[in-house]
Amino acid sequence: MIGWLGGNLKARDSEGRLVLEVGGVGYLVSVPLSVAADVAIGAPLELWIHTHVREDDLALFGFEDEVELQTFRALTAISGVGPKVALAVLGQTPPAELASAVLAGDIARLSRAKGVGKRLAERLAVELKGKLDFVPSTPTVAPTPAKPGKKTPSERLWDDLRSALGNLQYRPKEVELALAQVRSELGEAPGDFDQALRMALGLLRK
Repeated sequence: MIGWLGGNLKARDSEGRLVLEVGGVGYLVSVPLSVAADVAIGAPLELWIHTHVREDDLALFGFEDEVELQTFRALTAISGVGPKVALAVLGQTPPAELASAVLAGDIARLSRAKGVGKRLAERLAVELKGKLDFVPSTPTVAPTPAKPGKKTPSERLWDDLRSALGNLQYRPKEVELALAQVRSELGEAPGDFDQALRMALGLLRK
């Protein structure tokens, strides 16, 4: 059974799965959206692995750290939550946010992930209580000092996009993941605010 892999990202597919090259062998690994969006092709990557075995299938699921791995296992231990749903939950809600949502009984936040309706979110709030104690609380992050000097038009455009999406109640991590994909499609200086906003909204509403 594989518990950890370290290598270089060889490829990714449309479903968010990565091909991790390790010693000349390519391992197909399913990962949360946050991992799939953050790593460039050819970059080094280390993943904690859960090996999912069924009669007709063997699949690998990869995570940035042991906390994310254990959170995935806590999710899949719940009846009706398969690996794909657990990945979707972690892609939308990192472990610290998930633990906070469970503690607060925040059904709206728990039901944001694809495949999680209100009824399943209510079950998550109940069945995960006391099972995420290993998740550290979200650390307090000091605000980043503002850059001196005048911002370029492209920097102002990205700031305006963040502000607009934040006003629509999307979480900062969701916004940054969507904007990273917009950058990959339109470039660092897209020029057209409305086009970039429409594309970002399309990604966030999937």
